[in-house]
Amino acid sequence: MNIDTPDLARTMLLIDGSHVDRLKTKLGRLIDFQKLISHFSADGVSVSAHYYRDSRDSAEQARMTRFFDWLERHAITRHGVDDFNEPWYVRERYGTNLVALASDAIIAADEADRIVVLAGDAKLVPLLERLAKMDVTVTLISSLSVPQSIAPPPPLVELADEFIDLANDVRFFMPEDGHEDMPHEPPRLGGVDRRIG
Repeated sequence: MNIDTPDLARTMLLIDGSHVDRLKTKLGRLIDFQKLISHFSADGVSVSAHYYRDSRDSAEQARMTRFFDWLERHAITRHGVDDFNEPWYVRERYGTNLVALASDAIIAADEADRIVVLAGDAKLVPLLERLAKMDVTVTLISSLSVPQSIAPPPPLVELADEFIDLANDVRFFMPEDGHEDMPHEPPRLGGVDRRIG
């Protein structure tokens, strides 16, 4: 688990892991984080990538361990909690961690030129409203070609300076045959890499 404040960079890529799971299920493709990072660092811009995902119970933690280890080896910072054995722990349905994501985005906005958010939850509308007031460029990545329960709501899309619909942009998918060093467990999560310009 990592609960530290993220290092500031010119571009912050903030990934809602639960949303990635659901997009993969509906779109039938793995999202390639390496391609996303390469895209936003193409002009030599430093990119800091962060992945937000809680473990809901011990069984899920066991399934996710290999993937979380893979993220760490590739310098993708995972933010999430594994406190499911504590009596006060409240289980989130999708293992989401939007509070941490939003908090880190506000902190990063003081120095960052762009915040890239791979997410789609309506709870993030206040975050994008705040970032707009701070004059920070926001790119939202998700898809409108998925069920309404997964797709970002219109207010979220409208608040973003740029919206990338993954269903219409194959640049950010992994090849159909996957990737040699991609962890194969859990099967619903994509392989990622990390580059800092």
